[in-house]
Amino acid sequence: MIKKRRWLTFLLAMVPGLGHMYLGFKKMGLEYMIGASLCIIFIPSMPAVFPFALAALWFYQLFDALQKAAWMKVSAAEHERMMFHPDSFGAPWTMGMTAPPMYPHDDVNPVWVGIGCVIAGILLLLITAFPALWDLLNDMNIGAILLSLALIGYGFRMLKNNSKVS
Repeated sequence: MIKKRRWLTFLLAMVPGLGHMYLGFKKMGLEYMIGASLCIIFIPSMPAVFPFALAALWFYQLFDALQKAAWMKVSAAEHERMMFHPDSFGAPWTMGMTAPPMYPHDDVNPVWVGIGCVIAGILLLLITAFPALWDLLNDMNIGAILLSLALIGYGFRMLKNNSKVS
């Protein structure tokens, strides 16, 4: 098992997704890169919403990469202990301790990626083909409303998923 350095993970995670790719989570790293790129692309169309979304994505992926690096360090230490000290398994000081849990791999369902692409396409179509309608929606702050609803929905989803684990 290759040990990954947390300080290098931190430095690489300054670019969204690069820290995850270093740790071996290539799909997740690519998703963060695409998300950050889309936020940067849409900043001119909704300057009040997408800088906030980019900052939230950046901080989330930074701390997620550091958490994954810490988990990998604990996992590597446990693996090394089991490989080089197999007789210590079940010793009195390890009684009652369970093996470290497997890290959950949250694979993104392709349906959600498709829905995201459709929404991004509709937004781009509104911006370019119907600028008057886009201006009207901007005046109504529809972007901030949709972003707040999305954050609330995602929060409820995380609460629901975490209540099953406990």
